[in-house]
Amino acid sequence: MTPEILKSLLVEAAQALHWRADEVADFTSPNFRSRPAQPNVERLDGLFGLRLGDYPVVIAPIALDSPDQVKLALKKLHAQMVVARSFMLEREVINAHLFLCATSPTPSGDWKRLVDLLERDETVCRKVVWIPKKTDVQGSFNTFLARTFLAMPWANVGSVSDAPLDETYELAERILEKHGLEKKVAQQWVIKAEQLKDDAKSLVTELVQAREASK
Repeated sequence: MTPEILKSLLVEAAQALHWRADEVADFTSPNFRSRPAQPNVERLDGLFGLRLGDYPVVIAPIALDSPDQVKLALKKLHAQMVVARSFMLEREVINAHLFLCATSPTPSGDWKRLVDLLERDETVCRKVVWIPKKTDVQGSFNTFLARTFLAMPWANVGSVSDAPLDETYELAERILEKHGLEKKVAQQWVIKAEQLKDDAKSLVTELVQAREASK
């Protein structure tokens, strides 16, 4: 499995959301924007740059061999992402991601720890690792996708505005009681908050009076 396959799958996923999905070769450039090219700078192999909606992405291969090798590869990828950021819009930089396509780890290797090492490191940008399964490429990609900004779990959840008002009030009351209010006072606070939601000054006065009266 290659980063190119990951690139194709990501483009399809973005297009399914009706997002733009553009390949950006500059993100893999070895040279900073607006600086003279330096022929001696090493170009990393197997990289792809994408702009998925408002998210700039660099796709790269990663070998889950040993902690030292992973750290060395990560150092090079960080340097590449710093270069890529020079080609991004200012508002995009905070959304930059490294999507890493891992070679199939050996069963005896401590690859889970290496993945954890990679994904916990948010230096320069966020990182997510894909370990493709040769027998189920799409399934393994779907699992990977669910951990990225391309996942939309809220799409299958009913709007909060659909919740019955009684349930919403009860939730607010339980939270207030949890933080020390008596049940009766919590009920009064919820009612007054609804009645005086556009009059903050009066609301504060009413809430204080309600609590003082209960003492």
